[in-house]
Amino acid sequence: MGGPRVMGGDIPAWQAVLPVLVLCAATALRSTLPPAAVAVGTLTVTVETTSSGGLGPLLVYTDLLYAAALYGAPWLCRVLQVGTIAATLATTVLLVLTGDRSEGVTTGVIVALLLISPVWTGVLIRNHKERADAERQRAAQINRLAELDRKTVLQTERTRMARELHDLVANHLSAIAIHSSAVLSLTEAKGGKDGAAEEDPVLRALAVIRENSVQGLAEMRRMVVLLRSDRGVDDDWDRPQLNALGALVDQARPAADAAALTLHTEFPESFPEVSSVIEVTAYRIVQEALTNVLKHASAGRVRIRCEAGAEQLTISVDSPLTRPDGRARQRPVEQLTTGAGAGLAGMSERAALVGGIFDAGPDRTAPGRWRVRAVLPLTQNS
Repeated sequence: MGGPRVMGGDIPAWQAVLPVLVLCAATALRSTLPPAAVAVGTLTVTVETTSSGGLGPLLVYTDLLYAAALYGAPWLCRVLQVGTIAATLATTVLLVLTGDRSEGVTTGVIVALLLISPVWTGVLIRNHKERADAERQRAAQINRLAELDRKTVLQTERTRMARELHDLVANHLSAIAIHSSAVLSLTEAKGGKDGAAEEDPVLRALAVIRENSVQGLAEMRRMVVLLRSDRGVDDDWDRPQLNALGALVDQARPAADAAALTLHTEFPESFPEVSSVIEVTAYRIVQEALTNVLKHASAGRVRIRCEAGAEQLTISVDSPLTRPDGRARQRPVEQLTTGAGAGLAGMSERAALVGGIFDAGPDRTAPGRWRVRAVLPLTQNS
């Protein structure tokens, strides 16, 4: 007795299952090697159709045709379009000429559904994907062009601002520096004869005016270069740094000595790496606090302290409100200038913009002293 039979006992079961297994194996290559998968599938279906005419392999073969039209190279897609139409027409004509006409037409329709339909479905989806990719690339190009236009407009505006800033401020600062230097030179020459110029408050005032005007010119030139540059505001070369706080305090020591103020700093050995916005904010708060100390503090000890924690940077500047004898400080001539009154508000706004906390007022733990304190996050959320 033989093995089990199918199809009326003419074909063994393994022979009916083998083509399906081969086609399923070829399906694994349908997206990586579409030509090989179609070749194996076409050969298997041709042999199976001429031998037994099973419908199962044809159903798997339709998936191979669809995947080849979708993932294959353009030449393979064109070959499948022409080949399936040619195979359908050839099969239909052959059946019509050799057999019943109506049966041949019906079979031709079935063949068209099995061969042409999956290929053209894959072609339609392929064309849709290609159009979508082309539109995405076009949108990306438009975005790049828009970004270039935006940068061009921004650079033009920054150049205009730099030119106006230079025209408005540079001439006045230069005139102040030149005239103060000239008057200071004449005063020093006169003081060289009588030896009293060093104690002259006017001479000290002129020295402070000249130093501030020259420093203002230097900072304005850096700002003009920044505005005319296309590198942006995050460059390290043009922004204040936390490591420069010591130099900032040293720069204020001559004016502090003239006001009988002793500047004491408590800075960490090395500051942590923070964003440029946090760094500039901390520097400007210390700078403005020192300015207020020189304007308003009484004689005594001023403490500038920075503490870098794991998540925040704490800045505090405390200074005496009154002298030890209880009298208010009498400021020298160079400090008798009227401020804008926006120092504390500016520091508060700077701290708030980066998500920090700022407070200023009399120190409750030390009567007779004024404290400025800012707590800034080391990381800034964008």
